[in-house]
Amino acid sequence: MKKWQKVQQTTEYFVDGIALVLATLITYLVFGKGLHRILLYTADEWKSYCFMMFVAYSAIAVGFASSIDLAKRQRIMELLAVLRNCSLTYMSFAVLLLVFKNPMIDSRYLFIGSYLLFILFSCLGRYVLKRVLTNNFSNSRNATLVGVVTTPDRAEQFVQSLQEDWTKRVDGVTILHADALAATASVGNPGAYRAMHSRTVEQRCCGVAVLPDLSSFLSWVRLSSIDEVYINFSGKEANWSTENLNAFIEELEDMGVLVHINIPTLEQFVEESKFNHMRCDIVAGYPMVGVSAAVQNSKMLGLKRFIDIIGAIVGLIVSAPIILLVAVPLLLESRGGLFFKQQRVGRNGRLFYMYKLRSMYANAEQRKKEFEEKNHMQGLMFKMDNDPRITKVGRFIRKFSIDELPQFYNVLRGDMSLVGTRPPTLDEFEQYSSHHKRRLSMRPGITGLWQVSGRSQIEDFEEVVRLDCQYIDNWSPSLDIKILFKTLGVVFTGHGAQ
Repeated sequence: MKKWQKVQQTTEYFVDGIALVLATLITYLVFGKGLHRILLYTADEWKSYCFMMFVAYSAIAVGFASSIDLAKRQRIMELLAVLRNCSLTYMSFAVLLLVFKNPMIDSRYLFIGSYLLFILFSCLGRYVLKRVLTNNFSNSRNATLVGVVTTPDRAEQFVQSLQEDWTKRVDGVTILHADALAATASVGNPGAYRAMHSRTVEQRCCGVAVLPDLSSFLSWVRLSSIDEVYINFSGKEANWSTENLNAFIEELEDMGVLVHINIPTLEQFVEESKFNHMRCDIVAGYPMVGVSAAVQNSKMLGLKRFIDIIGAIVGLIVSAPIILLVAVPLLLESRGGLFFKQQRVGRNGRLFYMYKLRSMYANAEQRKKEFEEKNHMQGLMFKMDNDPRITKVGRFIRKFSIDELPQFYNVLRGDMSLVGTRPPTLDEFEQYSSHHKRRLSMRPGITGLWQVSGRSQIEDFEEVVRLDCQYIDNWSPSLDIKILFKTLGVVFTGHGAQ
């Protein structure tokens, strides 16, 4: 996670948290008849109330934390985000209060009043935060102070891009031509530091002082407050020898400066490849660049797994009476077991057994080849209208996705997630092209973007792949929550089911 994302998400968490506390206090003090209302409840009731508020707020604030730079957010989008977060926080809070029977939910007027004040204070807090961070952070003592070494063909664009990051302040630039790159740099010309601070520098790039050569740059770094140096030169002009480059970087490292350097040979690869996320590691003494189409935050994936476990436990408890209810008519209609298990392909090709309620006659798999010509899916999946292998009870439980309930057990085991991609059968997987396998880079889910986008109404397998890859590329806890809410609507209406 980049520094601006950490600063932004942390400050937004505390600003919105302060707004929530203020909204609650003002509501009880002003509209709740002052201290009299507060003293009606015991200390334990207040502790329980505050703890549940903290849990509800933190879950929504962390799950819906925005990764979009606040400097680039439109006002209407910011307002909608505040409304969403405040509404979900109070909905979750109300559920907790009701489940644990906290007596402090006795007045709906106070509850609604604090909710409205929370929205107001959050909007004001976000507005002030945006002004303070974007206008003042780069000039504060917490800003990252940056120096740049680059070539003429990319100097202006690169410096401007760095300046868009409000956590950074670019203080000096050295623009080098091919002949300068070949020269050996060493610390010298301390007059460059005096010139920078006496404001006698004549040449500037995007408002940033330009140092004439590498020696001046090193002297300036040694005598100035600099946190990071970016070295960015093109392959065409990069005849900087390995020895000179190493010496330059080592001298910067000796000063305790963090050095970022581009790799010209990878630039064309980045432009032409879908794998635009890179990470560098030292493996067995060799520098290795890891590339992938999408990088998931390990902490967010941990949160996803935690939600999966809680959701699976709750799902199994809720599912038990429903399964018992449909078990008798299902078993009476056709011979066979209550549950059906089938080998499916999970994350990155791992095999597992997926469990469902049996919705077909016992010999359904053996009869599949009889109906292959009636398959209306374009591609590798099998779907047909009015499938005669499905029982009457099976058709009902499929319409409302009751047959999927045993998959909560798969989620608890870790084979699946509540939300993910559709797990293919082994037959489908063996026919995959290379680009199809990318949809298996995350755990398969009980529901997903494909399921809430029409389910059986989608008849092109490539469209299923596109939706699954779209989910992977844009995954976040908030997207999972959106899909879960949409799934409830799809399940209760039976939309798109067969």
